[in-house]
Amino acid sequence: MPLVKLSHGAAVNPESLKYITIESKNIDGKIIYGIMLRIDDNSDHWITGYTDKDEAIAKIKEYTRAIAAADE
Repeated sequence: MPLVKLSHGAAVNPESLKYITIESKNIDGKIIYGIMLRIDDNSDHWITGYTDKDEAIAKIKEYTRAIAAADE
């Protein structure tokens, strides 16, 4: 199966993807919502971060649509 391009130079093989999640971190007094991927070797990969939670959620939805489309 081909890689699915995400954003910020990241791509993922849908067959090796376990899940996508948002992790919040406090960096320099600001809450950052980081988008993380976990793949089948149990390694986590930071894709990007947002200061707006709704933006992070919208990006996750975009990623899942792209990954689901590659699965068809």
